[in-house]
Amino acid sequence: MAQPNFFIVGAPKCGTTALYEYLRGHPRIFMPRYKEPHYFASDLGDYPLIRRGDDYDALFAESTPQHLARGEASVYYLHSSSAIPRMRALYPDARIIAMFRNPVDMVHALHAQLLYVGEETVGDFETAWRLQERRRRGLDLPRRARGGFLFQFAQLGAFGSQTDRLLSCFPRSQVKTILYDDFASAPQRVYRDVLEFLGVPDDGRSEFPRVNQSRQARITWLKDILRKPPPALRQGVRTLKQVLGARGVSRLKTRVVGLNTLTAPRAALSPEFRAELAETFRPEIALLGRLLGRDLSEWCTSSPEPAPRAHCKGAAGSHCMATWL
Repeated sequence: MAQPNFFIVGAPKCGTTALYEYLRGHPRIFMPRYKEPHYFASDLGDYPLIRRGDDYDALFAESTPQHLARGEASVYYLHSSSAIPRMRALYPDARIIAMFRNPVDMVHALHAQLLYVGEETVGDFETAWRLQERRRRGLDLPRRARGGFLFQFAQLGAFGSQTDRLLSCFPRSQVKTILYDDFASAPQRVYRDVLEFLGVPDDGRSEFPRVNQSRQARITWLKDILRKPPPALRQGVRTLKQVLGARGVSRLKTRVVGLNTLTAPRAALSPEFRAELAETFRPEIALLGRLLGRDLSEWCTSSPEPAPRAHCKGAAGSHCMATWL
C-alpha cells in the first residue's frame, strides 16, 4: 500500500490550506481529499480525525505509481509533542514542510476561525487570551470545543520551541520552512521551491487563488444549528436524507452555509494589547529567527500585518489573490 513521504505539519492560519490546495492539483502529487487527519498527534485527546492505522493507510489508497509525492497536512502536528517523533520513527526519510507567520497575527486569526466554526464562544480575542489559565485548568471551556489545547494561544504560537523540537527529530535537509510573508508576496516562487524540495517537476501553475479567507457567520444561531442540529431537528434531517439522499442533503447544507457566510476582516487589536502580545512572543520569535537564519525582529513591533492586496504578482507575470487568511 502507498505510504506518505511528506507532511505539512503546521502552523494554523499560516497558509497551509492554500499550499495544500495548490499541491493537490499537481498531477504527480497525491494528497487525501480530507485535510488535517492529525493521526500522529496522539497527545491531542479526541481531536484527531483519524486514530486507527488502517484508516490512515486508507487515506492514500487512491494514489497511483504516477504520484511521486504523497503527503498530508495537519496543522497541529507542530504543536503536538508526539506527532513529529512518531513520523520520524515510521517514515525516517519523509520530507517535512512547516509554515510560519507573526504569531501575534496567527493567534488573532486562529481565534476568529474558532469563533466562526463554533469552537469558541468568547467573541473578544483579548478576553479569550486572558482566559488561557482558567481554560488550561478545564474552566470556562466552550461546550462544543474538541480540545482544550485550541485555546492555549501562547503555546500554539511558540514557533521557536516547536521548530527546535522539529529539527531535533528530522535533519535540516529534510525540512522546508516557509514564512507566510514570502508565500503571500511570491506564491509562484515558493510553490516552485516546494516542488523542487519534494522532487517533482513543475506543472506550470501560474494561478494562485485566494483560499481560506477570514469569515464570519451572518446568523450565529443558524451556523450553530447547521454544525450540530439539536435533538428536536434530527428527525427532520433524517427525513431529508430519505427524500434527497445523503449527497443531496450535503449539497443543501453547503449552499445554506455559503449563504450564511460573510467574508470580512477581523476587528483590529488595540495598540496596547498588540504590544503586549508582541512582548509575550518576543523570545519565541528570536529563537525561530536564529533557527531559520532570518531576521524576524520586525514581528516584535506593535504594527499589524499590511492589509492584503486584492491582486499581487506571483512571479514571471503570474497572478494571485493574496492573502489567504
